[in-house]
Amino acid sequence: MKRIEEALAYIHGRPKAGKKDSFTRLDALMTVLGHPEDRLAETIHITGTNGKGSVATMVTAVAKEVGLRVGTFTSPFMTDFRERFQINGELITPADLILYTNKVKEATDRVEQASSGQLTPTEFEVVTAIMFLYFADQDLDLAVIEVGIGGRFDSTNILKTTKVAVVTTVALDHQAMLGDTVAAIAGQKAGIIKPGSKTVIGPGVTAEAKEVIEAQAKEVGSPVLVAQVGSFHSALSGSFQADNTATAVLALKTWRPNLQDEVIQAGLDQAFLAGRFEQIQPKIYLDGAHNQAGIQALHRSIKENLAGPVTVIIGSLADKNVDLAFLELEKDPQITLALVPFEGVAGRPGLQKDQVDLANQDLIWYDSLDQALSENQEKTVVITGSLYFISDVRRELCQKKS
Repeated sequence: MKRIEEALAYIHGRPKAGKKDSFTRLDALMTVLGHPEDRLAETIHITGTNGKGSVATMVTAVAKEVGLRVGTFTSPFMTDFRERFQINGELITPADLILYTNKVKEATDRVEQASSGQLTPTEFEVVTAIMFLYFADQDLDLAVIEVGIGGRFDSTNILKTTKVAVVTTVALDHQAMLGDTVAAIAGQKAGIIKPGSKTVIGPGVTAEAKEVIEAQAKEVGSPVLVAQVGSFHSALSGSFQADNTATAVLALKTWRPNLQDEVIQAGLDQAFLAGRFEQIQPKIYLDGAHNQAGIQALHRSIKENLAGPVTVIIGSLADKNVDLAFLELEKDPQITLALVPFEGVAGRPGLQKDQVDLANQDLIWYDSLDQALSENQEKTVVITGSLYFISDVRRELCQKKS
């Protein structure tokens, strides 16, 4: 591969899913690559139903402010795939992405050949391998790594350099993969806690989930610290960021206890994350509230920050538990609720009209986002739902603006 388009086509052409209860494929791939994950810098590993990206962004901003060299791995991306691999906030260069994708492709081909096709690394495993190789070569002071889904069997969880394991929030999401109860999901997320690491729990984690996390931490001998909202604040908008800020600050202080409060606040002031209650036009906001807990947090931000009528436009994946949250939004006289078509992503279709069963029929369906925006020009509009949907919308609207 010599062009970034070829590298992206290879990555996105990998199988989307595979058996998630072992690391057999990834272990084989890492063996061929010489286990770059073992050469990573000290790591802050972040999981949670919501808030992972915000906490990772804040931790990175502060570490950069301190003068450290920090690598950040997040998912999904908002407008550019290269966002997933950053050094001090700078995206991986096209040349480096091509270089490391070629290395991983060569290793993947060897794994598949040696196993007679029985071991076929997935897209996320390939992306994770690229990250490990890239970060291992970057002489980092810190790696900030966001879990993809869950934790225990997430590809990032082959890490051996975790110093702080962070659980931001625990709520129902991805039940088909993680379990049908908060306790079961907490158990999956607690799987990132390692011997020799410390555990940080977000202030909004429920007692039920906290009990599961603390039991796992005790089993491996990891001290547990619970974040509490304090005087720190970040440049990220939305009332829900208070919890995320507290979590990020505690994670940083747990990793480096001697960090000065003034430096931490200076870093938080520089934090920016697209698509988190982000105002992209005078009356248009974007927020990736992609599950029930996220929509509830968004609702609080609307009530606290926006005056007058607000139209909330949602494009969601069909496998998200958002129906109950719709009911809460519908009851608010300030809010008009609307849905627009979203095709979804490979293997995960978008929510369709006939899949929403609401007693209140005030829900508006538009044929397109353009129609929704055109008919709500005089109102404040908040566009929300799947991060994949928000990514598409942000790309489209920011291009129109420029």
